[in-house]
Amino acid sequence: MTEHEEYCVSIRKSYIMPDHTLEGYTVTLWRWSSPDETWWYAATRDYLFADYNGSRRKALRQARRDARKLAGIFNCTNHDTNEEGMWQ
Repeated sequence: MTEHEEYCVSIRKSYIMPDHTLEGYTVTLWRWSSPDETWWYAATRDYLFADYNGSRRKALRQARRDARKLAGIFNCTNHDTNEEGMWQ
C-alpha cells in the first residue's frame, strides 16, 4: 500500500442539474480512509460565479486562495484543479 497523507485539498467545477450548467467551483477537503483505502470528502465550500458578479476568474482566484490556506492549515497537498495524483 502507498503511504498517504491524512488530508488533501482539491478544486472541482460545480454544475447546476439537470442541464449541467457550470455555476462555479467547489473547494473540497478530502480525508484518507485507511479501512476503505480511498479518499472521503470531509468538507466542501462553493464559490459561485453569482457571488463574484458573474466573473469566473474571480471565483476561481478566490477558490485557489482558500485552497492554499486550507492546505497550509492541514499541512497537506493542494491538488488545485488536477486530482489525478490523489487517486493513484
